[in-house]
Amino acid sequence: MTSKMKPFLGGVLFIFNFSFFIFNYLYCAQEIAIISDKVQFDKLHGKTIFSGNVEMKTGDLFLHCDEIEAYTKTRELMLKHLYFTTCNLENPHYKYYANKAHLIMNKRITATNVMLYLGDFPSAVLPYYYKSLKEKKYKIEIKPGYSNRDSFFAKGILGYPFSDYIYGKLYIDYFTYKGWGKGGEFLYGKKDEIKGTIYGYRIDEKNFQSIPGITKRWNARIYHWQNLGHNWFTQVNSNYASDESFNAYYTDDWIKIYGALESSISFTKNKEQTTTRISFSRFDEFNKTKNKYLQTSLAVPSVSFTTRQIKIRKLPLYYELNLRGARTWDKSFISTGAYTTSALGDIYFSNPLNLTRRISLTSSVGFTQIWRNRDEVTFIEKDVYLWKYRTNLNLNIRSTRSLNHQFIHEFEQQPHIRHDDYHGVLLNKLKTVQSVYLDNMTIRAFTALNIRRMLNEEIKSLRNRLEGITTEIDYSPNRSLNIYYKNDYNVVYRKPNSVQLDSYLKLKNDIYIRDGISYNRSKPGQLTLFTETGIRPTRHWEIAYKMQTSFNYDFYNFENFSNLRYYEKAIKIYRDLHCWEAAFSYLERIPIDQKENYYELWFNIRIKPGAVEKKEGYPENEARNWYPWRY
Repeated sequence: MTSKMKPFLGGVLFIFNFSFFIFNYLYCAQEIAIISDKVQFDKLHGKTIFSGNVEMKTGDLFLHCDEIEAYTKTRELMLKHLYFTTCNLENPHYKYYANKAHLIMNKRITATNVMLYLGDFPSAVLPYYYKSLKEKKYKIEIKPGYSNRDSFFAKGILGYPFSDYIYGKLYIDYFTYKGWGKGGEFLYGKKDEIKGTIYGYRIDEKNFQSIPGITKRWNARIYHWQNLGHNWFTQVNSNYASDESFNAYYTDDWIKIYGALESSISFTKNKEQTTTRISFSRFDEFNKTKNKYLQTSLAVPSVSFTTRQIKIRKLPLYYELNLRGARTWDKSFISTGAYTTSALGDIYFSNPLNLTRRISLTSSVGFTQIWRNRDEVTFIEKDVYLWKYRTNLNLNIRSTRSLNHQFIHEFEQQPHIRHDDYHGVLLNKLKTVQSVYLDNMTIRAFTALNIRRMLNEEIKSLRNRLEGITTEIDYSPNRSLNIYYKNDYNVVYRKPNSVQLDSYLKLKNDIYIRDGISYNRSKPGQLTLFTETGIRPTRHWEIAYKMQTSFNYDFYNFENFSNLRYYEKAIKIYRDLHCWEAAFSYLERIPIDQKENYYELWFNIRIKPGAVEKKEGYPENEARNWYPWRY
């Protein structure tokens, strides 16, 4: 027997399904399909009983049970011995089992002591199950885990769509050692018109040893973008926290330590060749002595107008214009801070000239005028005018199809300080870039020679004036393999400042291996190694591993790979089907206090939203792109 919850419009009606007519008419707000072997109507108690191989569908939920009692007045359904799932396959990838469940039309379904089956295998027991059947559904997600800092913990998210454009989230986290963390977030967005988030989180830690005395830790963020029309848009970005290491433990932001925070609001107008911007900004740095962020600079406001490269009519010249004015406050001059009003005008002309088919010469000249008036400082800093000019000569030679040679001269001078030791010269430099382009390889080498000199100074050694020789090699023999090498060689010390070697290999079935090794002169005798690999053994399984470590080497004394130290290592195992996904992850990294390695374990099974929820529910992809700190 089949029935759909819509008003009965005609046809032959038998007495045993008379209750279907009443039931359907009252609950037509949400379509329900029920198939059963037997139907009974209890007029005295106002209920309909479906029994014998009962199948039911409501929204994206499929249910199989032994019996359903449907009450007309209260719109309640009592289900017994039921399996239910949102997987629409004949053999669903997952299903829940419960002895009893309570369903209220257009509201919710609840059950206790629910068993989760992945395929035919029992995988978890839920003391309580809840699923919203409203058009606007709640999203409940709990992520349990373990770490040596917090012991067992669980991070919970309760989400709700207030409208098609606004989504709210409530964060409730529990940490065994640290206590309860609570937060909230509003996400909003409409394509090409507006998007943003307002986020806040706080935890009163029971003990926090890295920075003694701090127990209340919190983070607040605001991001807003809006198209105002007529090529204008506004952007607001604010991030503030109780301490610099909040991110290291309570978010997944890739920046773990925020030594400084910047907040700003800007209004920008973009046209084809010009950009106009009005902005207000604030800059705060974390003071380790006072254990809090302190304001160090402020711009109220900053106004700028810039152009792209524009051709002058009937002349082989191009120009770029930059106008900027600002009212700023900063503490870099005196401890109490000083206000500065400044203006800048800059114009830059360039003349590209093709000497031959393979040789081009581009000459450029620019002029900059600056005015500054600084309050609360000496009289010398008031009504300061200065100007400078710069030139650039760029000779480009394409000698063959594979070889390119570039020679550049840069010069910059402030005439009003021409009586100093350098005649007011700020920059005087020769550069060269030599490039080789092969079928699968690009080789590039570049260096610069500083020829700026003091009065009566003789340049005795050009080697001491070289800024180093940098070599880059990019090799891709096929689409699967890429090798990159970079060497920054210090000519004065006759040893490299840094060396970097990276490789990336991608095979079939989404198997990839990414490796890198680097050296820096600031840490002699030490190499840093990075490796990451991912494989997909089957279509539904993914395994990824990454590691970053350092070790000492001494090729002469054969003491290599000593003092091995891991900065970070992690492994993730992921199982993905079209209706559910499971992930196990392990992360270990050196903490802020350097006392012991910090590690955490995660295991999470997530039921994916059904088709209806994907269409009307949580904007998951947008949230991951805009606000990655909770993922």
